[in-house]
Amino acid sequence: MAFSAALPEIPLQACCWSTVSLPHARVAEIGRLATAHTNAALVVSCQRLEAYSPEPCDCPASGRLEGTAALFHLAEVAAGLHSVVLGEREILGQVRRALAKGPVPVRGLGDIAVSAARDLRRETRFESHAGHLLDRALKVGGVPAAGRILVLGTGQLGRLVAGRATELGFSEVVVAGRAAPASPLRSAVFVQLPGLGGLEPFDVIVGCLGSNAPEVPVEALPPARRLLLDLGTPRNFAGLPQAPSLMLADLLAEEQCERPHATRRRGALRARVRTLVEQRLERFAATGAAVTELRMEAERIRQAELARIRRLHPGIPADAAESITRSLVNQLLHRPTGRLRASGDAWLARSVAGLFSERP
Repeated sequence: MAFSAALPEIPLQACCWSTVSLPHARVAEIGRLATAHTNAALVVSCQRLEAYSPEPCDCPASGRLEGTAALFHLAEVAAGLHSVVLGEREILGQVRRALAKGPVPVRGLGDIAVSAARDLRRETRFESHAGHLLDRALKVGGVPAAGRILVLGTGQLGRLVAGRATELGFSEVVVAGRAAPASPLRSAVFVQLPGLGGLEPFDVIVGCLGSNAPEVPVEALPPARRLLLDLGTPRNFAGLPQAPSLMLADLLAEEQCERPHATRRRGALRARVRTLVEQRLERFAATGAAVTELRMEAERIRQAELARIRRLHPGIPADAAESITRSLVNQLLHRPTGRLRASGDAWLARSVAGLFSERP
């Protein structure tokens, strides 16, 4: 679909950083740059940090997009098309929560991006979740799914990786954390994170600690016989491991270089979600015309009532009557007209606007 010139200009700028497998100091530096955007929605995931604002910015972001390009990118991120695990489910909720805290113009455009991402997910089958990163790492490292595995972290990523390790056939799955998980771990043993160095060697050790966790020196870990896998952002492990090691960034690079079919699929899905965004933007524009008509009818009624107030109550200052009536109408219409725009339902918007019209 060709992007229609009749669609409104998109007042959106995206300042983007990749945080995949960066050290703590660099992630903290990026965090300071991103949080300096005071009038923005901050999208934070284990792989990216992005600020979406309705106004231009000259910050030193490693990537910057404007207008429709920024909106397309936001939809791609929400759909999981920029995640290491294609179609990652968790990112959609992260984007929604970030947009809810953003300024009103960004929230409205964000609704379009999130809706397009949902449309894509409804019509596309994504079979992987974050736990399948273990499969990728074992394949890249040439390591069999056998023996003992230690997973650091009891959050969502840690639980998914531990569950996948059980499915793949590891004989013993141990999960370490600072506190016991809220719900039982399936086919896994829990141990406290401090004092891991005294445990027997593991075939594979996987870091799935959250962004606020401090780095774990490799010397504090039990020996890893075959693979040390760091899935954390920032990095979970510090120091030089004795065993072969991989990070999240290595898995992303491997896809780009060694899995052309996966790269092609990402490209095709990005093209599709952009088409879905364009379709929603066109419906948004059609809905916007009806909302504008509704606003004009409401303003006509307000002006008539304002004239009546001035005639019946000449003691009320004209500027006070103007301010009060304008504020009242805006307060009454702000939420419903915002929801009408976001719905993209032009028929509904025209029907509601017709209720305010003098025409039968």
